[in-house]
Amino acid sequence: MKTRHISLLFLLYMACLPLMAHMTYDGKRAVYDKLSDTYLLTLPESTFGQPYKAAAVIDDTVSWVSFSGKMVRGGIVDIPMVKGDTIYEVLYAHNNHLSKIRIRLTFFPILCMEGTFNDEYALGQVSMTLPENTSTQHYQARIKWAGGSTTYDWIHKHNFHIKFVDENMEKMDVSFFGLRNDNHWRLDAGIVDMLRFRNKAAHGLWADFGNKPYYANAEPKAKTYSRGHHVEMFLNGEYMGFFDMTEFLDRKQMKLKKYDESHGVFRGLMWKGKEGTEQTLFSSTAEYDNNEEHWAGFDLMYPDFDDVYPTDYSVLANAVKFVAESDSLTFVQQVGDYFDLPVLADYFVFINVLFAIDNSCKNIIWGCYDSSVDKKLTLSVWDLEATVGQHWYNGEGYYHADEIQPENDLDKPQRFCLLSRNKLFMQLKQMPEFMDQVLLRYWRLRHTVLDPDSLINRYAAIYANLEKAGALIRESERWSGDRDISGHDLDFESEFAYMSDWIRRRIVYLDHVTFLNRGDVNCDGLVDIKDLTNLIDYLLSDDMTLLSEANADINGDSKVTIKDLTAIIDLLLVL
Repeated sequence: MKTRHISLLFLLYMACLPLMAHMTYDGKRAVYDKLSDTYLLTLPESTFGQPYKAAAVIDDTVSWVSFSGKMVRGGIVDIPMVKGDTIYEVLYAHNNHLSKIRIRLTFFPILCMEGTFNDEYALGQVSMTLPENTSTQHYQARIKWAGGSTTYDWIHKHNFHIKFVDENMEKMDVSFFGLRNDNHWRLDAGIVDMLRFRNKAAHGLWADFGNKPYYANAEPKAKTYSRGHHVEMFLNGEYMGFFDMTEFLDRKQMKLKKYDESHGVFRGLMWKGKEGTEQTLFSSTAEYDNNEEHWAGFDLMYPDFDDVYPTDYSVLANAVKFVAESDSLTFVQQVGDYFDLPVLADYFVFINVLFAIDNSCKNIIWGCYDSSVDKKLTLSVWDLEATVGQHWYNGEGYYHADEIQPENDLDKPQRFCLLSRNKLFMQLKQMPEFMDQVLLRYWRLRHTVLDPDSLINRYAAIYANLEKAGALIRESERWSGDRDISGHDLDFESEFAYMSDWIRRRIVYLDHVTFLNRGDVNCDGLVDIKDLTNLIDYLLSDDMTLLSEANADINGDSKVTIKDLTAIIDLLLVL
């Protein structure tokens, strides 16, 4: 049996009810959840799935202790197996009283917050216990609810903004999990999502798409996505489940140029589509007021309104005006001056793959690198819970509804998605050059990050990690049946199976309908002589590994024959 010696200190004592018990491990204290009357202790992931012996120090007033049914003798706690799905019982005798505590284990960091919070920033206390560290770190921060879907009093599990401050209430940068050093962090609750990690997986997928913003040569570290790490969170002594603690997607993340304070010159600019309006849909112009923090469904993100007042909406408003009022010829000729077209092509693929029903005008972050030089807009992704078969509402008629099943077109007029009304993307869709780029990107990514197995494995890896830590069980115990999810139970196994089937069906539909590229026989994104060669080889050998049957059916008669060979020759002569 593999042995791991860990300094485990039990400070066990009898007090008034409820019984209080304290435990530290290498200086770390287990956190008490008053809702379940259990403790949660974080240990390194390397200890999980194996037995270990822990060196224990027990308070002198305790006459005996048993851990998980085994007596503690000689200062050694013998734990048969470290598991996240197990509740360990510790019995002990103290002053002729027999007492019991229950301890659960995780390898996720434990984040504790104390304070009263709402949709305005309020000062609170924060502590972070990392599994590999020997102590708990304590901070103070300004904290508030985050995200439009969780900033209501009746919500139980909120997203949070956390802005760390020092003793002088000045911004204090903190680094966690090897990510960036910054004062602003976000807790994503995943409350709409019945898997709780669709947003995290989608951000990772966007990161792997690979297309950089137009200014990437000047800013190679620019990121148009956020990174994070799961934590288990307690609020005022109550276990709140697991959250994704992420970097904030801001100017620093996108590497936009700072406002030139000395000359009063606007450079980097940033806005987020917060509502579905005619302006966030690029279908109509509107007057703007630089003395306001919001404009026509857009929230100002940079420069911060408190720091730079009045602001400047002209770059964004001019882009909206261009799309809304340009004729077709002008649009085709000039759209590349206003928008980062390679990134928009990637985004069009991305939201179609995920069926991102809440990300066609809302939850898009628009950024301009340096408006004093180039007013072109690029975009970043945000809030991707309502993806891969998840609606933004779980009430009757929405949860796993027919209209969010994979055999649907995202840009067809539907009551839950506004893509068909987004004039920017609908105009782009009429441009052959843009759609050629879309098809090229889809079929090139189709063999890597958009392969169904690759997509499912992305989600499966997160699922397995949460399951191993025991976080899925604790999340389900805490939130199943809650009003936040319309009374549904959190059945992670069933939901994951549903999502996996959804993904496989979605890729089939995209291959054969949305992104069907007739003639691209070998699926490299191009139609060229190689496709002709592959089709000839197939007709001679009947080896289906040589081609995409859907793309090779050039004449659309649902079979691949010599007629398709003639059709691809005709196609190549035209091209």
